[in-house]
Amino acid sequence: MTTTIAINNVGKTLNKKKVIKDLSLDVNAGEVLGLLGPNGAGKTTLIRMIVGLIEITEGQISVCGHDVEKEHQDALENIGAIVENPEMYPFFTGQQNLDYFRRMHKGVSKEKVAELVDFVSLSDRINDKVKDYSLGMKQRLGIAQALMNDPKVLILDEPTNGLDPAGMRELRRYIRMLAKEKNVTVIVSSHLLSEIELMCDRIAVIKQGELIAVENVKEETKERYHFKLSDPEKAKTLLQTHFDIKSQLTDDYLVMDLPKTIPDVSGIVKLFVENDIAIYSVEPKEHSLEDRFMHLTAG
Repeated sequence: MTTTIAINNVGKTLNKKKVIKDLSLDVNAGEVLGLLGPNGAGKTTLIRMIVGLIEITEGQISVCGHDVEKEHQDALENIGAIVENPEMYPFFTGQQNLDYFRRMHKGVSKEKVAELVDFVSLSDRINDKVKDYSLGMKQRLGIAQALMNDPKVLILDEPTNGLDPAGMRELRRYIRMLAKEKNVTVIVSSHLLSEIELMCDRIAVIKQGELIAVENVKEETKERYHFKLSDPEKAKTLLQTHFDIKSQLTDDYLVMDLPKTIPDVSGIVKLFVENDIAIYSVEPKEHSLEDRFMHLTAG
């Protein structure tokens, strides 16, 4: 795998407060990474450092081998970014907007712009004024603009804001297509966990400026079980002691996630029975990204 973004021991201090703390993370070519965290966790601050909008207090960030501070222009040439809603001139047509941005990039041909318009499926509306576009169409036009310099990295900060379900599905499809067909590295920051789960290969979770988890979206999904027991407190202790499984009590149920090292719950059932714990019911449950996020950021 080729690393396109390398974040090494990065820290950021704002108004004497450390908002990013010793954060290290590598992001690979062709990967879609979801950046998650509660409000104020430091996600947007990290994005601003990656694209060079604010200085790094400690550590180093490189994009395609270029230090974002020491080789600022070289790093930026590899980045396309949309922060919330793309900035467009509403009384220009989509084509006029793209032509304007084309002139800001050296060596971008009209043919290249036409190819991008086709890629984001705007050919039939490209000569309409942007003020008449839906939010989803504006996002697609923004993606075309961000891809104009053939970036190896695309960064999207809350790209689904204001989109209806059809618009979100559209955006998700384009992001997956970019990663798969063009080998673009995509970082997506969003509070919509269901979208991140469908869109991303990995997630990075930030809490109070610290990176607390990096997980593969698909591989980390564990089986979750709800046990109705005669003595859930005793069972909770047994799970921790014998299997090193952390569980929690929720609405009279003992809730546990089955690790990959344990193929099924038969051994756990046997443990409870041998220790005189009556089992009234065992229910398998879906374990969504939202469940994992809430668990990681709790407390």
